[in-house]
Amino acid sequence: MRTGILGGTFNPIHYGHLRPVDEVREALHLDQVRFVPLSLPAHKSSDDIAPALDRLEMVQVALGEFPHFVCDPIEIKRGGISYTVDTLAEMSESYCRGHDLFFIIGADAFSLLDSWREPLRLLKMVNFAVTLRGEQNSGEVMTRVEDMLKGFDKRAHFKSLGENRFQYHDSERVINFISVNTLNISATMIRESIRSRYPLQNLLPLPVEGIIIRRGLYGRGE
Repeated sequence: MRTGILGGTFNPIHYGHLRPVDEVREALHLDQVRFVPLSLPAHKSSDDIAPALDRLEMVQVALGEFPHFVCDPIEIKRGGISYTVDTLAEMSESYCRGHDLFFIIGADAFSLLDSWREPLRLLKMVNFAVTLRGEQNSGEVMTRVEDMLKGFDKRAHFKSLGENRFQYHDSERVINFISVNTLNISATMIRESIRSRYPLQNLLPLPVEGIIIRRGLYGRGE
């Protein structure tokens, strides 16, 4: 089983999450992609974040039109601050045991890998699927990450396995770069649109908008 994993606050989930990830799924021939809403994000302020159970339900209903996508409540059930390395370890030792795991992440976030908990362990634990947008270059991204990781391991370096595929020197896992068509949509923009009562057509799935309106999320009520 080839399984993609995408973590995020999903505050709220929208097509800017869904459609590029479907491109990754097709490019890497993934059998499924598990969307993992964070309980409490480690790298963001909790201000203006909808309750965890509301975000979980929004992800659940959003995935209805994507048959290969699965909502995974692991972090919300666990509660507290979410660290990717802990979640991936728990998944790989339980219901994803034996799966070939691909952690999906944008190139900007991947460039900050040194700020994540146990980055070297992460590189040895799962494959990465790093999304590129616009003129982003995989070689430049890898050079930045390599330089930063030398603070953890002076021997840190990546070897090329071919176009847009790399491997950390002390790992059998592969880092895959995939160019995707990015949409000009962000959760911040959506929350501002909700507060201003602007239409959300083509920004997020209709069932997600329904939850937002019924529960008055982000300052919006019926």
